Amino acid sequence: MTDQPTAPVPDSGELAADVPPPPSPTDAQVWAASTGEGSPAVGPGKRPTWVLPVVTGVIGLVVGAGGMAAIGAGQDAAQEREVAAEARADQVSAATAQAARAETLTKAVGLCGQAESTWFVVADEGLSLTFDNKGKEDYLGGADFQDIECVLDVLEVPAAVLSHMGQTTSMDGRQEESWDGITVAWSYHPDRGMDGVVTVEEAE
Repeated sequence: MTDQPTAPVPDSGELAADVPPPPSPTDAQVWAASTGEGSPAVGPGKRPTWVLPVVTGVIGLVVGAGGMAAIGAGQDAAQEREVAAEARADQVSAATAQAARAETLTKAVGLCGQAESTWFVVADEGLSLTFDNKGKEDYLGGADFQDIECVLDVLEVPAAVLSHMGQTTSMDGRQEESWDGITVAWSYHPDRGMDGVVTVEEAE
């Protein structure tokens, strides 16, 4: 019986020449990435490379939204403060104008030397002045027409209004004239003289 030839068996420590060595982990990852077959393995305890950019983007969106909200709130607060300041300025301006108007009649009476007179009465917080002219039957007295004319002159009454008042008769009834926010209403009778009221409009 003829012995069959046998193929040489390579030493256990050597690899056959036609068998490629097993790829290293790094080569396997490169190979998998280049061929699309599989994906590189992620070792335990290692974070995937896409996690950090995603987290960073989310944080950026949150911070950006918070910043925009803070800016919007700040602008709203600034506008509210501006509106409140304008309202306070308007109130102060109106109060100043009102105080000036309220002093108009008092100053006029004082400049004509009638501040202590009982025939000139300032009321309604300085916005009205009642005058009582002496008539023939006013035994208790009354203001002279010259004193009434003085007060009206200080109030810059138009000449036409003074003329109208001087020409009023007992048959005319109550008369009224206005100028520059001031109104005078009066009536005349020889027995009781000329009685009337001057009013000043409130400041707007």
